[in-house]
Amino acid sequence: MAEKLRYKFNPYTFARISAMKSLLLQKSDYDKLMKMDSNEIVKFLQEGVYAPEINTLSLRYSGIKLMEASLNKHLERIFMKLKVISDPSIEYLLIQYLKRYDFWNVKTLIRAKLTGLPEEELMDMMLPIGALKPGRLKKLYKLSAREIIEECGIISLNKKDLDEFEQTKNLGKIENLFDFHYYMEVAEFAKNIPLQGKLFKEFFKYEFDIYNIKLMLKRVYFELDQKVIEPYIIWDGKDLTKTNLREMLHKTDVHSLLREISKTNYRKVLQEIKEKDALLRYELILERFLLQKSIILYHQHPLTVDVVLGYMFSKEIEIRNLRVIIKSKKLEFTEDYVKNLIVVR
Repeated sequence: MAEKLRYKFNPYTFARISAMKSLLLQKSDYDKLMKMDSNEIVKFLQEGVYAPEINTLSLRYSGIKLMEASLNKHLERIFMKLKVISDPSIEYLLIQYLKRYDFWNVKTLIRAKLTGLPEEELMDMMLPIGALKPGRLKKLYKLSAREIIEECGIISLNKKDLDEFEQTKNLGKIENLFDFHYYMEVAEFAKNIPLQGKLFKEFFKYEFDIYNIKLMLKRVYFELDQKVIEPYIIWDGKDLTKTNLREMLHKTDVHSLLREISKTNYRKVLQEIKEKDALLRYELILERFLLQKSIILYHQHPLTVDVVLGYMFSKEIEIRNLRVIIKSKKLEFTEDYVKNLIVVR
């Protein structure tokens, strides 16, 4: 593995991704979208890079379902394109990054199985850009929720956890286990990333810290016992030391937790947070921080690997922003409220 993780600068990849980056939505586009109704949003996106997906899926869906399916299919097409145009030297990094979608797909399969979502709709929600391809996902969906976990091949849970899930149908705990296993894999993988991929490695480590902070916030927000989340902590982050994490773990309310976070390098990240803010607000601020880190990847050490990661993350943020705006129309959120929900480059 160490021999294969040697990255090269590829001018072709750099040029192609730079061109793709120029097509990302800008702040002015979001300002326009927030003033449109659902049909106008579809038309606006149909005139740009989302046209192929919207045109194809409009034969089966309309409204929010059309946009949800189109966004997923578009992200799938873009990431498959990245695989094709990227230098072979970063193949292992792409595979590891995209593996997160295997975990996301399996979690979606389990959720769909529990809610009885029709197979056709489910497959349009899938993002088969990792190791689990469409045919495999279809076969998994024919199994029970427990069998999906046992047969997916990306995680191995003990019988106790499987029995508990089967009895309680507690999807939250299973999803925590999936997230934890994915990040543990990434933490092990990051040890082999060489100097040329330093920024990629740092991004992963920042992501571990953000994951941990979200975990701590969920704990105090939902008044969970310390023992519930302690097994899911990733101890190998960028700036949060083991001492920081242990101190945060003992805090039982938002005020004391924020005070503890203020002692770390993340004090500026969370300076916008007020005690009364909802959990969603916390998570949006943390996502904005990761977006800022991805932007840095565009400007520091212009290696292909950094540009690829920066673009992937920015594209994911764009898809997420569009989902928020589209759903806000159905929920009749005000424009000012939606502005606080989206993350702009």
